[in-house]
Amino acid sequence: MKKLVYLIMAGTLAVACCGGAPEVNPRSYTAFRTAEISLDGVLDDACWQAAKPSEPFVDISTDVVPLKETTVKMLWDDDYLYIGATIQEDKIVANLKQRDTIIWKENDFEVFIDPDGDRQSYFEIEINAIGTIMDLMMNKPYSEGGNFYMPWDCPGLIVTTSCDDAAWYAELAIPRKSVMVGFTEPDDLKSWRINFSRVEWLNPAKEENWVWNPTGKIDMHMPELWGVVYFDSADVLSLK
Repeated sequence: MKKLVYLIMAGTLAVACCGGAPEVNPRSYTAFRTAEISLDGVLDDACWQAAKPSEPFVDISTDVVPLKETTVKMLWDDDYLYIGATIQEDKIVANLKQRDTIIWKENDFEVFIDPDGDRQSYFEIEINAIGTIMDLMMNKPYSEGGNFYMPWDCPGLIVTTSCDDAAWYAELAIPRKSVMVGFTEPDDLKSWRINFSRVEWLNPAKEENWVWNPTGKIDMHMPELWGVVYFDSADVLSLK
């Protein structure tokens, strides 16, 4: 399948073919459908309780086990991909409040989506513990001369967060159409390439990068090494 690629610097459109480096046994997650969900940042809905958590995040490039656990769950319906993240934290830091400031300069949670896995025209969404958003579109990875397009604001994106003494929680509803721009037959895609990252500043001099699917180097912009979410049409509550 092909999709339109936004050539950001040129301001034109072109058609890109699938390609990229070989896959290396990516992690995968099966997302089931949900018919009812409350977007309040509290992951206590019956659908979230029925969904299984992902494997805990790992270090992006080493075998060192992260000091704080992070897991995600995913659900979907005709309109949205829902993401629920549990981010273990004993010291919540979130001061940035303006959209599209550089959120990763504080502790954050990040989502990367390349629905057809062609490594072209993919999307990045970052949030902090108070729900401030930074979202952008990439035309291709930085290693290939890619550029980001910050004026892109994910149309219809909903982000809510909450916290307690042990963690902060993020609930995102990402409109499926908003990240499937240019697909000729979007409903034919039964899986997406996706990854998640957590930037954690354990000290002011160096950030930790904890991710769902590791890339082997401190670089999230390697879509060929992201994980895969499969969309299952069964209702998540039927699995109880």
